[in-house]
Amino acid sequence: METLGFNEQEENYKKQIFDLKTLLEIGKTLNASLSLNDVLNIVVLTCNGHFHASGAIILLPAEKDDGEYFITRTEGEYFEIKANGPFIKFLKENQRTIDIGDLKNDKEFEDLYKKLKEKEINLIVPMRFKGAINGLLLLKEKERDFGIKYSENEKQYLDIIAGFASVAIENAKLYEMATLDRKTRLYNHGYFQNRLIEEIERAEKYKTDLTLMIMDLDHFKKINDTYGHMKGDEVLIKVAETIKKQVREFDIPARFGGEEFTVILPETDPDNGVNVAERLRAAVKKLKFSSKKGEFNVTVSIGISNYIHSSNMTEDILIEQADKALYYAKEHGRDQVALYRDIIKK
Repeated sequence: METLGFNEQEENYKKQIFDLKTLLEIGKTLNASLSLNDVLNIVVLTCNGHFHASGAIILLPAEKDDGEYFITRTEGEYFEIKANGPFIKFLKENQRTIDIGDLKNDKEFEDLYKKLKEKEINLIVPMRFKGAINGLLLLKEKERDFGIKYSENEKQYLDIIAGFASVAIENAKLYEMATLDRKTRLYNHGYFQNRLIEEIERAEKYKTDLTLMIMDLDHFKKINDTYGHMKGDEVLIKVAETIKKQVREFDIPARFGGEEFTVILPETDPDNGVNVAERLRAAVKKLKFSSKKGEFNVTVSIGISNYIHSSNMTEDILIEQADKALYYAKEHGRDQVALYRDIIKK
């Protein structure tokens, strides 16, 4: 019996060491990530893989018309909890992971308990940063083959992961503020300039193609003058969303300034760059906007340049050439794509 007890204890120690090593790796990975989506995905995958949760969702603060809520930011079922409601106050007062069974007989949380139960949520793990709750991790019941309830040790580990995640979330938010344009949520001009330099260096080193496009909304001033600046902002936002949908995940779309946008297309030759631009131009033209003065649409003109190897071409030259192609498209009727390589032959 003593030998069996020793073996069990040894296995227990081994599991604890494994869990601690896993926590350290998760902490390193989270701290190394500057993408908010990556941070959230890492946490969800950890809950599913390491803790055998049948599902996990993360809620982050967001404003709605009737106030601030914690709202689902990960894939899966939608959930929301009022940020200034009694449950968040309860979480602030009780600094621990909450098993929803703790809410079962509390009349104040009766409705919330029913909603959580319907979604098969088992645990609520608050994410805290500098004393404030900046997110909620909701775990569904464990997968059947791994027991019914989360152990106390698992809850402690989840608290630690939530702590790592809360810091990583704030870092990712700061990074977004530094690199994203607030209005359009595309990359800002400073980030674009830095990435263009990097992509030129990479294209030269590995002898890969690199294409740059600059696009400008046609007659944007007239849109603002006719329909108002609020409607003009709506146009900018919808066009930005369209750009993101039309380009690849590793392309770099940015707001160049005002009504101008740019996209860096790594590993893309000029002809394929034109194909992307034409697809994007057509997608923007299909957008419909409504106003008190009637429905209207918008068009874009696009200029394209490409990196030429062993030519001492700098980011300024690449931008200048794309800008000249854009000017050509504007001067020759708008709502069209112009490639610098072709216009200099004319």
